[in-house]
Amino acid sequence: MKRRLAYTALLTALGVNLFFGARVYLHSEEVSRQNDVYDQLHLFAQVLARVSEDYVDRDKVSYEALIRGALRGMLNSLDPHSEFLEPRKYEDLRSDTEGKFGGIGIQLGTRQGVLTVIAPIEGTPAYEAGVLSGDQIIRIGDKSTEGFTPADAVDLLRGDPGTEVTFTTLRPATGATRDVTVTRADIKVDSVKDTNGSTRFPLGDDGIGYIRINQFGEQTSDELDRALAALGKAGMKGLILDLRDNPGGLLDQAAKVCGRFLPPKTLVVSTEGPDPKE
Repeated sequence: MKRRLAYTALLTALGVNLFFGARVYLHSEEVSRQNDVYDQLHLFAQVLARVSEDYVDRDKVSYEALIRGALRGMLNSLDPHSEFLEPRKYEDLRSDTEGKFGGIGIQLGTRQGVLTVIAPIEGTPAYEAGVLSGDQIIRIGDKSTEGFTPADAVDLLRGDPGTEVTFTTLRPATGATRDVTVTRADIKVDSVKDTNGSTRFPLGDDGIGYIRINQFGEQTSDELDRALAALGKAGMKGLILDLRDNPGGLLDQAAKVCGRFLPPKTLVVSTEGPDPKE
């Protein structure tokens, strides 16, 4: 009996030791990860201090500029779609989605690290000047765009209506470069248009309607409803929905557009993150 009790006590002690040992190991692993972050932040602080103290033009830089530059670099290193937005650039983004701003009328992105025209906006100065989707913008004024983000380019391309801006494009298909000078204008973007680039939406002789969605802005679903109502009133038998060169936009508007054509409660999009619950 005593031997059995001793054996049970030994197993219990081993179980307790294993339990607490596992907890200590997991805790130490977590502490190690945290210390690694702190070590990297310490390194960052050391470099920041060295630049502030020893950089030859240290009087021309500020902690704010250095830290924001580091934030831009951190997010740009993730993927082409991640970007740190300054407050003013965030307002520019809001202007884009609202569909009204001053500029030349192109939607920009980066492809393989190169500033690229995703799509010219129909009826705008850039569109009338012959700028095409896929054109690379290699200079704006006298500045090379190497290393530019789309937001950097927007800063230079937008301006007061009536003022001029010159930029240089490279067309990858031909290798040809071209200097383009356009006059900035008030850009009001209708994201939903007909085959003529207008918002009249005439019905074809075969009863087939045509709607093109250039981007998903704040008014896209409402504009689509008006277009569908006009075509339906004219006796539409079928519809061509054209999404070519659409660079995207607001997710809620894209989901609402899908809701006009898909059955209720159809899954439109899902996301994956580090937290399985999200």
